[in-house]
Formats: sequence, structure tokens, C-alpha cells
Amino acid sequence: MVARAARGFTQGDLADAASVTQALISKIENGFILDPTPEMVSAFAHALKYPEEFFYSYEKPHGLPPFHFRKRASLGAKILAKIEADINIRRIHIDRLMRSFESHTARDFPTIDLDLNQWTPRDAARHVRGLWMIPRGPIEDLTAVVERAGAVVVQIDFATPKLDALSFRLPGKPPLIFMNSVVPGDRYRFSLAHELAHLIFHNHPETDETMEDEADEFAGELLTPGSEVRPYLAYATLPKYGRAKQYWKVSIKSLIVQASRLKVITPNLYTRLNVQYSKAGYGKFGEPFPIPVEKPSTLSRAISHHMQVLNYSPEEMAKLLMLTKEEFVSAYTERPRLRLVGRD
Repeated sequence: MVARAARGFTQGDLADAASVTQALISKIENGFILDPTPEMVSAFAHALKYPEEFFYSYEKPHGLPPFHFRKRASLGAKILAKIEADINIRRIHIDRLMRSFESHTARDFPTIDLDLNQWTPRDAARHVRGLWMIPRGPIEDLTAVVERAGAVVVQIDFATPKLDALSFRLPGKPPLIFMNSVVPGDRYRFSLAHELAHLIFHNHPETDETMEDEADEFAGELLTPGSEVRPYLAYATLPKYGRAKQYWKVSIKSLIVQASRLKVITPNLYTRLNVQYSKAGYGKFGEPFPIPVEKPSTLSRAISHHMQVLNYSPEEMAKLLMLTKEEFVSAYTERPRLRLVGRD
């Protein structure tokens, strides 16, 4: 089912492509047929363009993390299944690559209990900035900071603008953050900071609304610390916030929200700025002063280590990651944003 979903196939699509019945596929996926014949596996491999070894893999898939319920509800089953499948495939790749590649971390990746510490999300953000020795002012490259702390950031085209990121913290594994590669750079940075909050203090999920609000508050304080950003938020106008955006590398919308959260602006001014923001078309057509999307490096360094230090050939890398050679080259050596090729 993972391979089928990753290619965006329905059971009927796969049945047609593999010249089998949908009933057969349904019974295999529901566990009524536990040992498909080699001929069946060969047909599925050919139809889905995966090596046959993929279908004999022992790695078990994981479900999506226990948050983002509201966002997931609007995605649709087919898109959601493809996202889950792509993430599971990439997670397997990371597991296999990390067996022979040690990513040295300079800092600790914390776990924080907000209730135990009697902290707000803003307190937690200030703690993380201190723990990771982030200097005053804007964070120049949040992705690099996160990866130095031991997380692995992966960019994937989710094929939908409705989901920006997902993150996992699995036992014995580095924290994993999957980012939608097609979002603007300012939104990317905020979404990455938002996912950090989930990883750091949402080990015991609460209501979706509470977790999302806490993660947003953490992200705002991490990227624009209240004690430092206040002068940039006073005398609020959209042009002034546009200039502040270029310095802090966060969206104008995020600055408006942070100004309200810090009570730098009145509720009336907050409403007026949002109306002006909408009339300017920023929400629909995008904001001015685009921020470049940051590039993760851990996965690309792991690939380089295997090929340049361990002397893996492209054919051996493809076999390790259970891909065709062409797909390995396309996904991991030609494109800066890692993306498994899906069905058109």
C-alpha cells in the first residue's frame, strides 16, 4: 500500500497497470493474502516502478503524528495517503543512510514539560535560544540551527498548500521534520519553528487547538524575541513591517500577529492592519520582499558520505534505498529539494 500510495495510484489504477484484479490487491493490503507470488510482486514492481526488493522490505510504516487534525481533515484521503507514504519511504531512507553516517551534533535537542516548569511557550522559546546559543537578532539560517541540534530536515513537495510540515520523534531515531518544499521562505521558517514546538513539548498531545496555539506562540518568540522586536513593531504600518520582514526573515503577517501578542498594537489597529493586508492581496498573491527558502544539508551530506567516502556507486545507492537508479539520481543527486517522482 505504501508504494501504491506514493505513486498516487488507487487500487483500481494499480489493478489496471499490473493486469490483476482489484480484489487481489484489496486482499493483499488487508492481510488476507500474506505471501504474494513472485509473479504478483514482479507485476506490482513494474507497474509502480520500484525494485522488487522494495516489496520484501522488513521496515514497518508509521502513521502520521498526533496533531494537525484540522489541517488533515481538509486534505482528502488520496493526498493524505500519498503524503504518509512519501514520508514513510523517506524515513526508511534516513534509517538506512544513518547506519553508516554519523551526523555530529553541537547541541542538545530538548524535551520540555511546560506544566512541570510552569512555563509559557514564549518561556520555552527563550530557553531554546539560550540552550542552542543563538545570538541576539534574527536567526540567519534556522534549518542549519535545527540540524546542528540533531534533527533531520527533509523537503518534500506535498502537492498541496494546505499542509506546511510534519514532524516525528521516534525512539532511537533523530527528530525528523518534513517540510513542504513549495512554500515561501518566510512561511517555511515559521512552519519549521512551529514543528520544533511540537517536537519539544508536545509529547503528550492535548487538543489540536491548544497545541497549534502553543506552537505558534513558540515560533513567534523564537524567530522574533519580544524583547528585541518591539522597536520594529511600534508605529505599525504595512511598509514598516515590510522593512522589518527583510531583517527578521518572517512574514508581514507574522509580525502583525506578534505585535498583537506582545500588546504593541491595540486590537483596533490589529484589525485595521489585517484589513489592509487583505486589500493589498498579500494573502492571495503573496507578500513583497520574498525570503529565500533555506536548504537542509544532513541528508545530502549522508548521500555524499556514502558515494565519496564509502565509494558506493549510483547502482548501489539505488539498491540501498530501494529505488531504481534513475529515481535515485533524480531524487538525490540532481535536485536540491529531495522529491520522489510521483505519478503525473
